[in-house]
Amino acid sequence: MNETKKLTESAILSALFVISTLLFVGIGFGYALYIDFIVPVFFSIVVLRCDFKYSVLSGITSLLIVWLILGNIGIAIWCSQSVILGILCGYFISKDTSIMDDMVYTSFIGVVLMVFVDIYASKLIGYSFMKEFQGYINILKSGEYVQVIYYILIAAFPFGTVFSIYILSLFMCKKLNMLKGNINKKFEIIANFRRLSRFVCCSKNVFYVLSVYIFIVETFKAFNINIDNTYLKTIIISIEYLSFYFVIKDGYTAIQNYLLSKNKKVAHIRILSILMLIALILIFKITTFIIIIINIILDIKINIRNQQIGILNNILSRG
Repeated sequence: MNETKKLTESAILSALFVISTLLFVGIGFGYALYIDFIVPVFFSIVVLRCDFKYSVLSGITSLLIVWLILGNIGIAIWCSQSVILGILCGYFISKDTSIMDDMVYTSFIGVVLMVFVDIYASKLIGYSFMKEFQGYINILKSGEYVQVIYYILIAAFPFGTVFSIYILSLFMCKKLNMLKGNINKKFEIIANFRRLSRFVCCSKNVFYVLSVYIFIVETFKAFNINIDNTYLKTIIISIEYLSFYFVIKDGYTAIQNYLLSKNKKVAHIRILSILMLIALILIFKITTFIIIIINIILDIKINIRNQQIGILNNILSRG
């Protein structure tokens, strides 16, 4: 009976999606906030209410109906991107994983999906965020730093999108009284992020996978191993820059927590933060590898990540 209820709910929500899509596209607002944010948040909620398999079924049937009614493959492709991102965010929200791990998984998949759609379907959609970013950097002179900015922009766009979907989905769960289990736990972290942020971290496995990925890509660059395929090269480099972000943020937070546990003087931490920032500006990659090495030592010595996750869980359990 429970399975039948979920199937029925997913069918009703699917019909609601089709009607709202036809309405928004018909009045000209389909390309505004609707497809980019409302659609993915909607399907994230569908996952959390009806489970993953029924959400996938709902998404496929909804997209087929929209395509057949509108006869516009561009709208269907753009909607499919948003549907997939929404389903992914909902799926990871429901799992017993850390928020940082969720951000890693969804942003990486988001990069692959959005770059693929941009390269192979931008003519059908009528918009290319990669070409838009290329237009921005064409204002600047060509050079290595310009290319870095270009790839950072490409990486930041999917990350910002999935981050917004993730946060909006959690607050929608609050409005719909759907906060339970892992959903409630992750909502409490986001709602109290200022107080809990220093304990929010990647799992040990994810942190080291990111570190190894950076090492491999940098090794390829050192030996001048080039990738000619534009799609593949864009994805690899964009994911590397996202990996740098997660490793630096996560790694420095762990170092900061360790120093705070040994030395309660906040002034020392602020001085360290300034020095770290200067080092990242002057010798970015060397500083990143130093952060990774220090984190390896801390994990071997005191299992720093498991300690942070344990402290966070204890705070949440106390309410």
